[in-house]
Amino acid sequence: MARVASVRSASLSPEESELVNDLADALAGGSFTELTRMLLHHVGLPLKRILDELRESGIDPQERLVITRVTPPDTDAQIRDFYAPSAWPKS
Repeated sequence: MARVASVRSASLSPEESELVNDLADALAGGSFTELTRMLLHHVGLPLKRILDELRESGIDPQERLVITRVTPPDTDAQIRDFYAPSAWPKS
Protein backbone atom coordinates (compact mmCIF):
# COMPACT_ATOMS: atom_id res chain seq x y z
CA MET A 1 0.00 0.00 0.00
CA ALA A 2 1.34 3.41 -0.92
CA ARG A 3 2.02 5.71 2.02
CA VAL A 4 1.71 9.46 2.29
CA ALA A 5 3.66 11.24 4.98
CA SER A 6 1.56 13.57 7.07
CA VAL A 7 3.41 15.72 9.56
CA ARG A 8 1.59 17.57 12.32
CA SER A 9 3.11 19.06 15.40
CA ALA A 10 1.51 18.96 18.82
CA SER A 11 2.29 20.91 21.93
CA LEU A 12 1.93 18.45 24.79
CA SER A 13 2.53 18.77 28.48
CA PRO A 14 5.14 16.41 29.92
CA GLU A 15 2.32 14.24 31.32
CA GLU A 16 0.56 14.09 27.95
CA SER A 17 3.80 13.27 26.18
CA GLU A 18 4.48 10.48 28.66
CA LEU A 19 0.94 9.15 28.11
CA VAL A 20 1.41 9.12 24.34
CA ASN A 21 4.68 7.23 24.70
CA ASP A 22 3.15 4.78 27.19
CA LEU A 23 0.18 4.13 24.88
CA ALA A 24 2.45 3.64 21.89
CA ASP A 25 4.55 1.17 23.88
CA ALA A 26 1.56 -0.72 25.28
CA LEU A 27 -0.66 -0.80 22.21
CA ALA A 28 1.45 -0.31 19.13
CA GLY A 29 4.87 -1.84 19.75
CA GLY A 30 6.29 1.61 20.47
CA SER A 31 5.23 2.99 17.08
CA PHE A 32 3.58 6.40 17.19
CA THR A 33 2.48 5.87 13.58
CA GLU A 34 0.74 2.61 14.45
CA LEU A 35 -0.87 4.19 17.52
CA THR A 36 -2.18 7.00 15.31
CA ARG A 37 -3.60 4.45 12.85
CA MET A 38 -5.33 2.59 15.68
CA LEU A 39 -6.87 5.77 17.07
CA LEU A 40 -8.00 6.90 13.63
CA HIS A 41 -9.65 3.54 13.00
CA HIS A 42 -11.34 3.10 16.40
CA VAL A 43 -12.14 6.72 17.28
CA GLY A 44 -11.65 8.87 14.21
CA LEU A 45 -13.81 6.97 11.71
CA PRO A 46 -16.86 6.63 13.98
CA LEU A 47 -16.60 10.29 14.97
CA LYS A 48 -16.26 11.35 11.32
CA ARG A 49 -19.43 9.41 10.46
CA ILE A 50 -21.32 11.22 13.23
CA LEU A 51 -20.01 14.60 12.07
CA ASP A 52 -20.96 13.81 8.46
CA GLU A 53 -24.49 12.87 9.57
CA LEU A 54 -24.77 16.14 11.50
CA ARG A 55 -23.66 18.13 8.45
CA GLU A 56 -26.10 16.25 6.21
CA SER A 57 -28.92 17.15 8.61
CA GLY A 58 -27.98 20.83 8.40
CA ILE A 59 -26.13 21.16 11.69
CA ASP A 60 -22.68 22.71 11.68
CA PRO A 61 -20.77 20.64 14.27
CA GLN A 62 -18.26 23.41 14.88
CA GLU A 63 -21.02 25.74 16.00
CA ARG A 64 -23.39 23.44 17.85
CA LEU A 65 -21.55 20.31 18.88
CA VAL A 66 -21.13 20.26 22.63
CA ILE A 67 -19.59 17.32 24.38
CA THR A 68 -20.89 16.93 27.89
CA ARG A 69 -20.20 14.50 30.63
CA VAL A 70 -23.27 12.38 31.11
CA THR A 71 -24.11 11.58 34.69
CA PRO A 72 -24.19 7.88 35.47
CA PRO A 73 -27.63 6.30 35.62
CA ASP A 74 -29.35 5.98 38.96
CA THR A 75 -28.64 2.81 40.83
CA ASP A 76 -31.42 0.30 41.46
CA ALA A 77 -31.41 1.34 45.11
CA GLN A 78 -31.92 5.01 44.21
CA ILE A 79 -34.81 4.12 41.92
CA ARG A 80 -36.43 1.93 44.61
CA ASP A 81 -36.03 4.75 47.17
CA PHE A 82 -37.60 7.26 44.79
CA TYR A 83 -40.68 5.09 44.21
CA ALA A 84 -41.01 3.92 47.82
CA PRO A 85 -44.34 4.99 49.40
CA SER A 86 -42.49 6.88 52.13
CA ALA A 87 -41.06 9.20 49.44
CA TRP A 88 -44.50 10.17 48.16
CA PRO A 89 -45.84 13.58 49.13
CA LYS A 90 -48.57 13.70 51.78
CA SER A 91 -52.04 14.31 50.28
